[in-house]
Amino acid sequence: MNATRLVVRFGLLASIASLLSFSALAQDVKLKKKQVPRAVISAFRSAYPQATIRGFAREKENGKVYYEVESVEGQTTRDVLFNPDGTVAEVEESVPNNDLPSAGLEALHSKYPGAVVTKVEKITKGDVTEYEAHARVGKKRVSMELDAGGRPLKQD
Repeated sequence: MNATRLVVRFGLLASIASLLSFSALAQDVKLKKKQVPRAVISAFRSAYPQATIRGFAREKENGKVYYEVESVEGQTTRDVLFNPDGTVAEVEESVPNNDLPSAGLEALHSKYPGAVVTKVEKITKGDVTEYEAHARVGKKRVSMELDAGGRPLKQD
């Protein structure tokens, strides 16, 4: 086999391996309502009776399966991550920009001078609360994750 054929075959194999590993990382799968455990639907409806469901997904994180319910209620967007038994693992919901702790706003402006906050999300995992602030600096979009006190966790 000549060198050119060997390089082409190796390249093809590398491409296939890359695609397979990428698909293995894609852990979010959109679902239809009938594919979601009844316990999850029931728990969501009980907790948020006025919310309109926009979609469902199955997520796998660290080998554990969760079901996500995406919803909107008035001006609030909400994504709730459930365990298969219907218990809540995480709630991510939009909140008014002024709900962001002042230390968080200061950290955002320190890292991104001139940033204009466009959206704030409150993330609750058990008794731990965090915030995710989304902002615009000119045409560039940035975000920052913060703890409950407004201290940065990580930035994009």
